[in-house]
Amino acid sequence: MPIAAPLFVVFNRASGHGDRDEVGPAVEAACAAAGRRCELLPVEQPGQLAATAREAVRQAREAGGIVVAAGGDGTINAVAQAVLGSGCRFGVLPRGTFNYFARTHGIPSELDGALRVLLNDSAVPVQVGQLNGHLFLVNASLGLYPQLLEDREAWKQQFGRSRWVALAAGIATLLRGHRSLRLTIELG
Repeated sequence: MPIAAPLFVVFNRASGHGDRDEVGPAVEAACAAAGRRCELLPVEQPGQLAATAREAVRQAREAGGIVVAAGGDGTINAVAQAVLGSGCRFGVLPRGTFNYFARTHGIPSELDGALRVLLNDSAVPVQVGQLNGHLFLVNASLGLYPQLLEDREAWKQQFGRSRWVALAAGIATLLRGHRSLRLTIELG
């Protein structure tokens, strides 16, 4: 695939940095300066992420392009899930709070640096894992921890984002009954 392949950027506007109004124009300007076609596909609501990622893959396949995830680790995982098996290349612009995937793979967390890497570097393979049909790039969690995260997100949707909401959600999750899990690992 030629280096000038167009970019189809799934941009999660709710991700981490609070600079969401600057990201789109910065990506478009960097792509224009590099002579690259760029299509921004913004995600305003979390429920739109999977469908937007699938649309980016569809467009990238038609144009011989690259699908780019601009968001946090959750966004990156969701977009990678859509890209897996499509034959499309995958790029990342880390915009989240922790950016574990980007740190693991040497992608700068600041936007300008990440854009330079995206526009100038060659593709490198990354390892992926799957758990019950769900792709993961950094880690997978079982049991109480993912339940805490899921409940916290639901409480944030209902009551807003704050430490007090996160704390209350955590306490409520811990006070509920929990089921035991049985784990079978298949290697190879």
